[in-house]
Amino acid sequence: MVLRKLRPRSRRAAAAVETAFVLIPLFLLLFGIFQYARLLMDWHMVHNAAREGCRYALVNNTSSTIANDVKTLVTNKMGSETAAFNNFTVTVSGTSGGVSTAVNNLVAGDFITVTVSGNYKFMSLPFVPTPSLTITTSVTMVCEGVM
Repeated sequence: MVLRKLRPRSRRAAAAVETAFVLIPLFLLLFGIFQYARLLMDWHMVHNAAREGCRYALVNNTSSTIANDVKTLVTNKMGSETAAFNNFTVTVSGTSGGVSTAVNNLVAGDFITVTVSGNYKFMSLPFVPTPSLTITTSVTMVCEGVM
């Protein structure tokens, strides 16, 4: 009786398929974590830029070009991250006794508010739809002295 030596079956193709089934969800998970971290970073940058703009508006509220100056300052604080937003807007408003007032007419005890908003653009993946998200942050500070 002749015994044949049994050869093990080749499992290369099965291993490749199993690897693909594991790596695709893993890469999607890692990309999602990266996207979420980038979103939080940009959200934090928008809030910090709005705070710096409000500080500037608080000190220089008698300037006739305060709205343009604050917009320029906020845009400079954001740096190249403004490219991650569509419709990036900066508004400066004042409130005196609960009534909206021009920023140039504010006195001690009145409020200055800087609002920054934009539509956040997620990085796109092929074949994966990415949603849009509107980020809006407002910072309000109190005038403390005679300007």
